Amino acid sequence: MATNRKKKPKGNHGRADAVEMMTRVKEVVSRASGHDQPTRQELAVDFNITPRSVANLISFMKKIGIEITAQPRPRDGKKGYVVNATDFLKQDLSVAEAVASVLLTQSVLGTPLAADTDATEGGVHRITASLGSAVRSKLDRLSGRFAVRLLRAAKPPRTDAFRVVLDAILENYVLNVEYESPYGVKKAGGSSAASGATAKIGSASAAGTSAKARRVETVQIEPFGVFFARRSWYVVARKRPSGEMRLYKLARFKRVSITDQTFVMPRGWNLETYLKHSWETIHDAQSTPVKVVIDLAAKVAGNMMETLWHPSQHFQALPDGTVRFTATVAGFDELVWWVLGIGSNARVVEPAALRKRVHDEIRAMHRMVESES
Repeated sequence: MATNRKKKPKGNHGRADAVEMMTRVKEVVSRASGHDQPTRQELAVDFNITPRSVANLISFMKKIGIEITAQPRPRDGKKGYVVNATDFLKQDLSVAEAVASVLLTQSVLGTPLAADTDATEGGVHRITASLGSAVRSKLDRLSGRFAVRLLRAAKPPRTDAFRVVLDAILENYVLNVEYESPYGVKKAGGSSAASGATAKIGSASAAGTSAKARRVETVQIEPFGVFFARRSWYVVARKRPSGEMRLYKLARFKRVSITDQTFVMPRGWNLETYLKHSWETIHDAQSTPVKVVIDLAAKVAGNMMETLWHPSQHFQALPDGTVRFTATVAGFDELVWWVLGIGSNARVVEPAALRKRVHDEIRAMHRMVESES
């Protein structure tokens, strides 16, 4: 006796997940915005789904605001889908959201953040084009009344360097880099050509000597990650062949190219963990993280408490009105600069090594001032 079985239609009948659905949406928009004008049957074949699933896809596109219609194709008269690309995914953003998406991006053009100006401007154009006319009008009215002030690098990174580094990070490729050292060429006896005792700070001769004395070294590095801090982009990389982890400022790359060699990333490595105990950018692998205690005068404590200086920071109000700042850091170089920046309103309580570093620097500054009188 024959069994009555339903004939299975061709194509994939499983419900597409969100990622797959949006991938199909982008493909339809790309084709239907040009000269292709695909038919329902053609899309069914290309996506390996049924014509009914294509119809559901088109309905979904209309629901999210994409203007898509079926029109006779000039070449064969078959009905193909046409999308008005200018209306694709119009964003109904609030003014605050639009400021975050557009004005903030525009504000960093020409700053160290805009390592690739062409890409940034293209991104701004795409975001702006996706906004509704009412929000765009409000953004225009904010022009000249909105600004972001950032520290600017005197020498921004090369546009091509930023792109090459990102490509290498994505595929774990080794880089060849001509790197300009910030330190002068070493002379016999260990002194630096750019740091002679007779050079006056801020003098034209000292600046010229420093610029001429900088050396350029060719290195091979394995780029682990890239990050922005204060005013510069930095590359965290493992230097070959020593295997030493180093921090390279992107603005010092004279030339950079991708080799045909690849490297293996340590399992579980990420930037946040690597920089966890750094004060800002300098990762001191030789130093054990230690607790630092710094008392802040009442006149500056309020402002200091409004900033996240370090992920491990803690503030405690003391009976005399001062505020005690504590954090766990590795390496004191950047922390010394921070304390000196606060001046007499900061007092290092512990550790003794940090207190000595600050005191030594203050004495050196005093000697420098006295030598000019």
